[in-house]
Amino acid sequence: FVKRICIVGAESTGTTTMAKALAKHYQTNWVPEYGRESSEAKMYRQDADKWQTNEFIEIAKEQCRREDLFARTANKVLICDTDAFATGIWHERYVGSRSKEVEAISKNRKYDLYLLTDIDIPFTQDGTRDGEHIREWMHNVFIERLTEENKKFEILSGNHEKRLAKAINLVDSIIQN
Repeated sequence: FVKRICIVGAESTGTTTMAKALAKHYQTNWVPEYGRESSEAKMYRQDADKWQTNEFIEIAKEQCRREDLFARTANKVLICDTDAFATGIWHERYVGSRSKEVEAISKNRKYDLYLLTDIDIPFTQDGTRDGEHIREWMHNVFIERLTEENKKFEILSGNHEKRLAKAINLVDSIIQN
């Protein structure tokens, strides 16, 4: 049995950087964001700008499958760079509505803590990102949905060092309980 920590946030807010840093600190596994892998593959197809609900269902299922696989060999704690819950929010962002199917996948997943990365750092374009103009909206939706679903979460703000120090303190308290 491992504790599960999930890092979520709007585009270019440091979720992957935080996931890697926490995994390194705790010498454990981290689960990369399958949605990013999927969207990068999609970029080269004709329908690159059109997303369908079934794609998000597949992303949510695959993210869960990989998470369960990585949990088997994790060292006390598993660090997740997003989850099916966040996939539901990305569905709303790209399709324009919530998905009952994606949200149903998310309902069965349990995390000991969500870490929400703040939008107080500069947006960095990496060639795949397109959401700089909606970071504040995304951040607020994350807060609203995490609260609505009574998920335990903390916001990580400031520079990377400040965020990492806070995250380590929070994860330490989860591991000790």
